[in-house]
Amino acid sequence: MNRSVCIVQARMASTRLPGKVLLELAGRTVLSHVLERCQAIPGIDAVCCASPEGADCDLVVAEAERCGTEVFRGSETDVLDRYYRAAKMLQADFVLRVTSDCPLIDPVVCGRVLAEVMEDRTDYAVNNMPPSWPQGLDCEAFRFSLL
Repeated sequence: MNRSVCIVQARMASTRLPGKVLLELAGRTVLSHVLERCQAIPGIDAVCCASPEGADCDLVVAEAERCGTEVFRGSETDVLDRYYRAAKMLQADFVLRVTSDCPLIDPVVCGRVLAEVMEDRTDYAVNNMPPSWPQGLDCEAFRFSLL
C-alpha cells in the first residue's frame, strides 16, 4: 500500500517577519491553521511538521504536537535533508510539500496536485509553474524516490 505524507516546513527564523508561524490569526496560530488544513487533504495519510533542531524552534514543535501532527527535527540549513529524513521516518511513498506560512492553503487543490503523482500521471506536480493560483495556495507533490 502506498503511503502519502504532507510535510510542512516550519521555523521561527524569518528575515521579513520572525516568528510568523506562531502569530495569532483568528484566535489560533498561523501554524495551527496550516496543519489543520493539511490534515484535511484527500489522500494524505500523515502530516509532519519538519522543524530545525535548536531551542529557538521548541515552541514550533510544541505547537505542532498540540495540533496532533508528527514532528521531525533536522538541519536548519539543509532543508532537502530535513525533507528526506522526515519522509523516510514516516515511510512515505509520496510527499506533498506545503510551507508553514500559508494559512489559507486549500485541501482540495492540494489533493488534486497529489493525485497527479499518486495516479501515475507524473513523478512531480506543482500548481505554481507557471503561476496559476494566488500566492499562498502553492504546493508540490512528488515520489519519495526523487528525494
